Amino acid sequence: MTYNQFIFKAVLYNFRKYLAYFFCITFSMTVFFLFTAIWFTPNFNEHTSAGTQQIVQIAGVISCVFSIFIITYSYQQFFKSRTKELAILLSYGLLHRDMKKMIIFENSFIFLTSLSVALISGSVFSRLIFMITTSILAIEDIHFSLTFQSFLWTTVAFIPIYALIVGLTLMKMKNNHVTNLLKTNRVKEMNREGNRFFMVLGLVIIITSFTLLTIYTSDFSNVDSMREVILLAVALCIVGVYLFLSHLMSLLYLFFNRKGKLFHQHILPLTEFASKFVQNRAIIFIVCLLSMGTVFFSTLSYTLYHQSYAIADNEQLFDVMMKDYEAVHLAEHMKIDHLLAQEDDRIIDKQKFNVAYLYAPEMDHTPWRTNKHVMAASVEEINEVLGTNFSVDQGHAIVIDFNQEYETITYFTETILLENNQSRYTFVNQGTEQHKLFDRYVFTQPIVILLNEAEMKTIVTDASTYELGTIYMFTFDDWLKSGAFVFQLKSELDSALEGIADQNLEAIETIKGRYNQPFIVHSKYDRYQHTKQVSGFALFIMSFISILFVVTACIVLYFKTFADAESDRKKLRLLRTVGITSSEIKAYVYTKLKMIIVLPIVFGSLLGLCLSVAINLYNVAEIEILNGTIFTNGLKIIGLYFIVIGVYYYWLRMTYRRTVE
Repeated sequence: MTYNQFIFKAVLYNFRKYLAYFFCITFSMTVFFLFTAIWFTPNFNEHTSAGTQQIVQIAGVISCVFSIFIITYSYQQFFKSRTKELAILLSYGLLHRDMKKMIIFENSFIFLTSLSVALISGSVFSRLIFMITTSILAIEDIHFSLTFQSFLWTTVAFIPIYALIVGLTLMKMKNNHVTNLLKTNRVKEMNREGNRFFMVLGLVIIITSFTLLTIYTSDFSNVDSMREVILLAVALCIVGVYLFLSHLMSLLYLFFNRKGKLFHQHILPLTEFASKFVQNRAIIFIVCLLSMGTVFFSTLSYTLYHQSYAIADNEQLFDVMMKDYEAVHLAEHMKIDHLLAQEDDRIIDKQKFNVAYLYAPEMDHTPWRTNKHVMAASVEEINEVLGTNFSVDQGHAIVIDFNQEYETITYFTETILLENNQSRYTFVNQGTEQHKLFDRYVFTQPIVILLNEAEMKTIVTDASTYELGTIYMFTFDDWLKSGAFVFQLKSELDSALEGIADQNLEAIETIKGRYNQPFIVHSKYDRYQHTKQVSGFALFIMSFISILFVVTACIVLYFKTFADAESDRKKLRLLRTVGITSSEIKAYVYTKLKMIIVLPIVFGSLLGLCLSVAINLYNVAEIEILNGTIFTNGLKIIGLYFIVIGVYYYWLRMTYRRTVE
């Protein structure tokens, strides 16, 4: 028999072991290819929002980390199951260079075959994923086509993983002789002296990380650095989880050991768990993190999608608003009255709000809003719009803030300095009131300065036509039915801009250079459609990732369970000789599985729920969702997750019981 024939026979004999390893690699490569195929589709980035692109990027990074984990873990299990075989081959005269050649050959063959299958299957399924993506995002202007970059990136991304696995395997083979390889699967009994200090320290770190997230993300002034703090807090949480679980297991064993009656009732699974504590600890930690990720991603994405209507409904007071300026008089070139007549039975209120756009050189602002132009209006007009009874004294001013009530920004100190092209005005700051009059990102700064009528008239007299504007506002009986009106109003606005472009080009360019989104029709309907599309896409992608995590957890638990099948079969055969009954064997198998499944699933799910609630979406994602809503949706996700894992547990225990009996 030649050397190549020997390798081929070895592969056939270990077909099931190779198949599990091959499946994990192929699955990981296919998932990564699906995201690269979407990302590199021609014109995809041009037709999608920054939020959508960020979701694809996050999903790509997660799939890459997922691939590294699942491939390396599956290979560790694959290598561990073959250590005896490798030791026997060495004992029968194979040299290390022969083993090196075999390892390189089999891994190269598996990776190349997996890559080929992944690229073929990915090419087929990527079109389906793309169709779902464009359907959710309502994109009709782009067509799917596979690009060379998606094939190249998938190939290049997995070369380091292949090199890492081959390198680690060769290093293990070089540093181990036959005896060590035979002992690889033997694990020393656990250290039964769990350190209570480190367990408490781990719990303190977990609580501290969640507290840090809650406090830091609740402060709107920290928005610019929240991403880094979130990553730091999650990393701290993972460290705390590891410390807590590591020493909790030891202390639980000590607890049961001291409770004589309780210990003897479950002596078989407890001693089994103790004898393989290092392996069990790693599995529990991994499954805990996967459960945390599953609940976290699913909860936030489902909440965003579920709250799409509420997010749009709460963003501003009026259903539709449009900006106009005295320098261009867009409304005079638009058929607004005709549009209103068509919607007369649906529109229940329409108002105009006259403002002056002034410069506030001394105002404080968030780091990403550097333009200091603010709106000023008379207190009489705002009282009419809001139905309030504000009163502003001579030489004073009130600041109306559009931000949500939890965002507290001090824009001005004791005085408010305003400027226009001709004059400067100083007012005493009479205080700040928060009202969701307009969406906070439609204007350069999310505030309006209220002045008394006489001083507002003076400012209007001094201001240029570029600095004076009118905001038209419309309210519908049901803004979900305002889509046709919004579309026609946008068309009228675009036509008016195009019609006056030649005569008023300088005015248009001046206004565009000064103010944020100066010519815009902003509506709850558009915001709802956009939010629903982006959150629907996020729900689709994050649900896909959550399913990957669940599948990974099931694979990890499957590998861990059946890795002990041979030793458990021998152990149970011996136990039958001393009178252990079938019912006791059944209880042993079931309890053993519960000990490595229940704790990480429950604890990880609770951590994912706490993480979802700790991150303040008011500031992190600029979305107004109450923590109570997130918590309720998180409980729904956990309930569904428990059902899925429960079904898997019942299948796993029945399968494992038939295997070892």
